[in-house]
Amino acid sequence: MHKNLHSTTKKALAVFIVIALSMATVVTLSDMYKVKADEEEIKAKREMRKWRNKIEEANKNNQILVKHENTFKQLKDNSVIGDENRLSWVEVVQKTAQSRGMATVKYSISNQVLQEKKSLDKRYKGIDVFKSTMSLDMKFMHEGDLFAMLNALRSHARGLSVVDKCDVELINKSGLEQLSAEMARENMRAYCELSWYTLKKASKV
Repeated sequence: MHKNLHSTTKKALAVFIVIALSMATVVTLSDMYKVKADEEEIKAKREMRKWRNKIEEANKNNQILVKHENTFKQLKDNSVIGDENRLSWVEVVQKTAQSRGMATVKYSISNQVLQEKKSLDKRYKGIDVFKSTMSLDMKFMHEGDLFAMLNALRSHARGLSVVDKCDVELINKSGLEQLSAEMARENMRAYCELSWYTLKKASKV
């Protein structure tokens, strides 16, 4: 009987050990699964944040595009962005001279020059800026004619212009010239230089 009891105890102990090992294995596997699940959750959250940031950035860029779309179109239609429109400049000069009765108006336009990158703001590194210089040599009755010419170019000529300089002087006349009706319309003379700027997408960023 003692022998049978000892055998039963050994069997019970063996079963206990097996069960304990099984439970330990289950607990270990559960811990491993939990760690893996936590890692997957962290990874999923990280991916969600990444995509959320991309979506927010896309929405922001779309809002900026919508906000400035009309401005971009106006600049393009006005030849500030794209190719310069020299014909428009010449037509405004000729029409203004005719309407103001300015008999002597000479003009010339230099070749277009790409501006150096170092002279531009770093924020605009994706843009190429070109400049053409227009020279105006005019004779007119009074300073109002000069202002009319410059205002017409600024308001009606297509492009972005800046008056770099304008030298104005009175025309000295002899007594005979003062009697001439033609010369009476030319009391002043001005030599002006204007810079016309055109913007394009940079060929090299």
